[in-house]
Amino acid sequence: MKKLIILTMLIVVGLCSANSLTGVSSIDGNALHAMQSAWEIADSENSGDTQATALAVTERTKLLLDAAIAAASSGDDNISVLAIPSKWSRIRMRALGITNDGTRTDQIYLGSLGGRKDTELSHSGQLAWVIGTQQSIYDQIAFTSGGTYEPQPGDVVTGNTSGETAVVVSKVDSASTWSAGTAAGTITYKSASGAFTSGETIKIVNPRGITQANVLTHAASDLIDFELADACVITAKTGIWVTAVSPADNTNAEAEIDVKGADFLVILTSATSADSKLLIKGY
Repeated sequence: MKKLIILTMLIVVGLCSANSLTGVSSIDGNALHAMQSAWEIADSENSGDTQATALAVTERTKLLLDAAIAAASSGDDNISVLAIPSKWSRIRMRALGITNDGTRTDQIYLGSLGGRKDTELSHSGQLAWVIGTQQSIYDQIAFTSGGTYEPQPGDVVTGNTSGETAVVVSKVDSASTWSAGTAAGTITYKSASGAFTSGETIKIVNPRGITQANVLTHAASDLIDFELADACVITAKTGIWVTAVSPADNTNAEAEIDVKGADFLVILTSATSADSKLLIKGY
């Protein structure tokens, strides 16, 4: 199943590009408050899906990759391709998962189109993550049927019983359709204000301020937290990996790569033991 997160990241990257340079937002006395680009989800994987295999040397061009994703065979439709904002020279990476000691393995590729239609992909390396217990701002929960409005990234959900709120990040549909009001699956939120009531219905206020009542029903008692990886092992290939922080003490691990002027990033998750995500932040 093709992930919603791949499509929405095309929008997110555009936003990241606009914020990739430090901007002065206010000056308070002698304190300078500056804006930086935020951490964003670059790839989202579900353990029940088929994960793609690392690209063979005969598959490492942009057009061949596009064809593989379109064919959606053997998990290739789960590969994420992201434009790199021109102001980014390095990218920091972190992983999230819903299971302590769960694992996730990413293959990272870089390419430089430079206005052309095709180019070679350089296999920068492999990232092997182990999930710790430090909580992130992201959660997920199963849902069942509700209304006919399909939640979109950025929508604010509110529990009709609890009054708690959260922001929609992505969703995975596993049954039926939104148009018929019978959709079911898993939805990911960020910045939840508190605990939702078990099995409560959810309303949504979209970014335009329009309220949609009873959009879906939470199927579980409360949110499942995504936790940060606390260990990362880099197997370097062609990439210049600036640093790898791997404390293995439930403090977040991190990898950082010099993009060397590349203008797009490919994230291929070749294995995941539980639902997981890769976060990126460029500068």
